[in-house]
Amino acid sequence: MISEVPSLGKNWWLFVVLGVICLATGIAAIVWPGLTLLTLGLLAGIYLIIAAIMEIIEAITEPANRAMNALLGVLALIAGLICIRRPGESLLAIVIVLGVYLIAEGVFRVVLALGSEGRRWWGVLLGALDVGVGIMIMAWPEIGLVTLAVFFALTMIFRGIFAIVVGFKLRSVRDVEAPIEQSATFA
Repeated sequence: MISEVPSLGKNWWLFVVLGVICLATGIAAIVWPGLTLLTLGLLAGIYLIIAAIMEIIEAITEPANRAMNALLGVLALIAGLICIRRPGESLLAIVIVLGVYLIAEGVFRVVLALGSEGRRWWGVLLGALDVGVGIMIMAWPEIGLVTLAVFFALTMIFRGIFAIVVGFKLRSVRDVEAPIEQSATFA
């Protein structure tokens, strides 16, 4: 797992771009909750499509968790296309799709965090936040869309900060050579 860090470090900027998109989505939803509902649908769709592409690429390039990454990528792609296609006419559908996506991704992140070494609590915390917000969205879709936009905004802000921090930490290790595995030979 440590040997994968330098290869991820070469694509550090993808994490930063994803983080900036998350932050922009979250800030816009808090500042202009009424006006932002349409924009939120479009930005959420764009975010979900980018997240889907990253998950599908990871499913193709990394053998570990291939099926989970592919499933999450397809789910994110479908959710993103729905959000982009009907941002104004199906706000309730967007809310439900986002709720389902947040629950699925949150569970996935918690499982990955528990299986990793090191600072697991970041992944568990982020995953639990996603699951909590997703469950809240699914349990009470009748509460105002503006309230849901604010809950979604808070999730996006936390996700954005996390992705940007990870991106810059990966940047610092992008030029580190991966350790060469040595095998013991007996003569």
